[in-house]
Amino acid sequence: MKTYFQNKRLRLISLFSLLLLFSCGGGDDDVQTVTPAPVAAVITAADLAATTPENPEAGATLGTVQASVSTGSLQYSLTSQSVAGALAINASTGVVTVADAALFDFETAQSLTANVRVTAGNVIKDITVTITLTDVDEMDAGYTIWTGATLTFTKSNGGDPTLASQQDAITDNVKITRGNTGGQIYNIVTEAAANSSVSPAGTEWSLGTVDDIDSLTFEPFRAATGGKPKDVVGQNMVLHLITDDVYISIKFTSWATGKAGGFAYERSTSN
Repeated sequence: MKTYFQNKRLRLISLFSLLLLFSCGGGDDDVQTVTPAPVAAVITAADLAATTPENPEAGATLGTVQASVSTGSLQYSLTSQSVAGALAINASTGVVTVADAALFDFETAQSLTANVRVTAGNVIKDITVTITLTDVDEMDAGYTIWTGATLTFTKSNGGDPTLASQQDAITDNVKITRGNTGGQIYNIVTEAAANSSVSPAGTEWSLGTVDDIDSLTFEPFRAATGGKPKDVVGQNMVLHLITDDVYISIKFTSWATGKAGGFAYERSTSN
């Protein structure tokens, strides 16, 4: 009996020892902590192309760089420009603007380019910005040209030039009419009768259209008609009101002879 109990005790001690061994075998020394490697940001960005008239206003928006990033935030910077100082870019939004308007001169450069660097942390993406300039006629920009509806004026044969109905009141400074004793049209605001050298006073004329205004030569009425007003019937002319500084498209449709005093024309009106 003693041997039996001794053996049983030994077996219990052995079993306990095994259990203790297995329970201690999964200690902290066997646990490994794995830290994921950082994922690099991925930048997607496209070149920017835009068109603008020359001589824009300083600060005018030209376009926005289209870019995105998989993680983090983007920053934008100019690394080079074809015309130094012409462009600016917002560092956080990518909006490209006019920095120096004087450099947007079509006669000097028809396009402006710049290299833009887009960054997110240590990740870099370079793109190109191209701004194409369109030509603006600086001389036309200083003209006031009437392009409104066409008005037809008729001074009747024998009509009294002192009557308002027989005068084309273009502005307060110029009212065109014609006498019945022969001669040309005149400005009744400042003239009592026509003077072949200067009438209508306060005006100058040219054959042609306002589309070619830069190349037109303006003269007194009779000189512009080649000395014979009746010969310009049906031809396009441009009338310049000197005091008002207005340019008007005009075409004579009739010119009475024989000292009748009649004439008619079509002209543009203010917008």
